Amino acid sequence: MKKYIKYVVILIIVVIAVVLFVRYRKAKSAPEWRMDSPSRGAIREVVTATGSLNPYVLVNVGTEVSGKIEKLYKDHNEKVRRGELLAKLDTELLDTALEVARSELAKSTTSMQEAKLDFDLQEELYDKDMTSEYDLTKARFRYQNAQQNLANSQLNLQRAEKNLSNAHITSPIDGVIVSRAVDEGQTVAASLNSPTLYIIANNLDKMQITAGVDEADIGKIKLDMPVEFTVDAHPNQLFYGKVQQVRLNPITESNVVTYQVIVDASNPDGKLLPGMTTNVTFILQASPQALRIPETATRFRPSKELWELFGLKWNDDILMAGRNAIQEAMSAQQAKAAEAKDEAAEAPGGGRGRGMGMPMMGGGGGGQGMSKYSVVWVLKNDVPTPMAVKTGISDGAFVELLEEMDDKTTLITGVKYNDPKKAPTSNMGPGMRRF
Repeated sequence: MKKYIKYVVILIIVVIAVVLFVRYRKAKSAPEWRMDSPSRGAIREVVTATGSLNPYVLVNVGTEVSGKIEKLYKDHNEKVRRGELLAKLDTELLDTALEVARSELAKSTTSMQEAKLDFDLQEELYDKDMTSEYDLTKARFRYQNAQQNLANSQLNLQRAEKNLSNAHITSPIDGVIVSRAVDEGQTVAASLNSPTLYIIANNLDKMQITAGVDEADIGKIKLDMPVEFTVDAHPNQLFYGKVQQVRLNPITESNVVTYQVIVDASNPDGKLLPGMTTNVTFILQASPQALRIPETATRFRPSKELWELFGLKWNDDILMAGRNAIQEAMSAQQAKAAEAKDEAAEAPGGGRGRGMGMPMMGGGGGGQGMSKYSVVWVLKNDVPTPMAVKTGISDGAFVELLEEMDDKTTLITGVKYNDPKKAPTSNMGPGMRRF
C-alpha cells in the first residue's frame, strides 16, 4: 500500500510541475505593452538638405588677346591685390602691331595735311573764280576722306596699345587664387570665349552655401533662420550660419523640384574650403527644455486583434474613443476661453487690456492649439485608456507637450512580442498606423 501511495505522490508532483511549467512558458511568451513616460529635454523641428560651399565672389580671370604665356607671377593659394600682375603674354607680335599702327597714323596724318593744303588752295582759287566748283568739291571730299583715315588710324593705334596692355594680366579684385589653369609656355587663343587663366575668390573668411531644398519644405524656410551644417572633412565639428536668400528659380531633376537657398557662413579658421559638400540643417523651431513624449505614443492605435491578444473585451466604440477625447478637450478649452473672456469683460475697463489676448487661446476662432491635439493611450488598471494631449513641435523621435503631464504617466508606445510566432508578419504590430 505504501508503495502505491509513493507512486501517486510522485505522479501528483510531476503533474503539478508540468502545470507550473506550462503556465510559466505561457506567461513568459505572453505579449507585453511597450511603455514610456514623459520626459524633459531638447526638441527641434528641422529641415535637412545638402549643398555646396563657395566664396561670395568667384572671378574667372581670362585674357582678351591670344599668345604664349611668357611668365606666371602668381600660383595657387596666393593672396593678390587689385591691379597686381598675375601673368604676362609674349608681346613680340603685339609690339610689332603697335609699331605698324603708329606708322599708319603718321602716314594718315601726312595724307590729311596734304589733302587739307589742296582743299585750302582750291577754296582760295574758287573765291577768285580761278577754278571750278567741281574741283573744289572734289578737294573737299579728299580732305574729308583723309580725316576719316586719320581717325581710323588713331583707333587702330588705341587698339594696338590696348592689346599690348592686355598682354599684362592683372587681378581684378583683392582675394586668394583658388585655381591656376595654365603653365608657362602654353599658348592661349582668345576667340569667342576668353580662356580662363586664374580663378580668384574675394574672401575665404566668409563663405556661402547653396543648398537645394525640396518644394515640400521650401515654405518653411525664412530669412535669417539659424542653420547648422557639417562637412565630410570635419564630421565631428558643427558649423553655424543663417539664411541669406531664398531664390525663386525652381530646379527640376527627375521630376523633383528644388529651390536654392543661400546660407551665410563664417570661416575664421579656414577649415571650410570651396566646393565642399555640406549637410545642412535648417532649425525651424527649438525648445531646450521641453516636456516631451515619444512620437510612437501618438501613433499607437487600438484594434480588435490586439485587445483579444491581451484578453481584453473589445467594443466598437473604442475606435471612436480617441476622437471623442479630442472633442472633449476642445470643448473644455473653448469653455475655459469663454469663461476667461467673460471675466475680462466684467473687469473695469470693459474687457480692454487683459481680455484683448483671449482669442489667442482658441476660444472662438480656433487658435494655434485647437488643431494640434493628439491621442495617446495610457494604462489605467491594466486597461488602455485614450487621452487627448495638446502637442507642439516634433523632431521625429519626440513630440513636445504644450500641457503639463505627470512624469509617472504610463504611455503605451507599442507591443512587445515575447513569442515570435504570435508576432504579426508585417513590421508594424496590430493597432499601429503605417507612415
